[in-house]
Amino acid sequence: MPDQVRFGDFILGLQGLAILRSWMLDLATVRARAQKILEISEEYEEAPWSNPIVVGERTVTAGYAEWAAGYDTVRNPIILAEEPVVHELLSRYPRGAALDAACGTGRHAAFLAALGHEVTGIDATAEMLEKAKARVPSAQFETADLLAIPLPDGAMDCAVCTLALTHCADLGPPVQELARVVRPGGRVVVSDVHPLMVLLGVHGGYRQSDTAYGVVRNHVHLASDYLTAFRKAGLRVIKCIEPLWGEREIATMGFAEQMPDLTESAVKGLPIVIVWELEKSA
Repeated sequence: MPDQVRFGDFILGLQGLAILRSWMLDLATVRARAQKILEISEEYEEAPWSNPIVVGERTVTAGYAEWAAGYDTVRNPIILAEEPVVHELLSRYPRGAALDAACGTGRHAAFLAALGHEVTGIDATAEMLEKAKARVPSAQFETADLLAIPLPDGAMDCAVCTLALTHCADLGPPVQELARVVRPGGRVVVSDVHPLMVLLGVHGGYRQSDTAYGVVRNHVHLASDYLTAFRKAGLRVIKCIEPLWGEREIATMGFAEQMPDLTESAVKGLPIVIVWELEKSA
């Protein structure tokens, strides 16, 4: 059965995070947030704090199959922070054969195709691939898992894999596959939800109804875990970029306008995603 939480539970968590970030340096914020916790606790059985949120965990394929229809219609703060960084990196590569691994609805495949690359996209979810095919008719798409990319060794000049490795319990096998299909000297761009965000409880969540959400689990992979997987796969780190929660990202949260001090105190300035630029060793 799905688990039911309350809107107030989430807001209390944000209040606590704001206190932890401020308690040794900003007494006024600590006092304000603590007072709000007391007020919410007294009104916990009343709306909006008592509003139920039903959360049901899904597998990657089942979750993204449900998410596909609305994936591109909702402003996602993680994508808002990640996409410009990934596109800036990709825009510097010479035209060639490019792989969008775990391509989803094809947002990066479309960008690569517009740059003149010969694009191949793979994804494990047929519903997401249908969106990608309609979006990028010039690309080749195939249903496939990150653990078994249907390409020969060294077939790609570059590869991009975004917001997908966090769903893998073990980084090693998918990173090995990404490295295998890229030629020596080729580039790989990887992005993920930042491990700090995953440690704070951020998972792949999407709205099913006004009160229900589906959730695809993210696994915690520390920077050291990525570095170990990259080294074992023969990938050299060129660059690591960690975009932060800013005003644009905060504005996507539905309650931000009603609680601007809370959202800024809780998350502004924290890293939201991590982006790696890698080169395959010769």
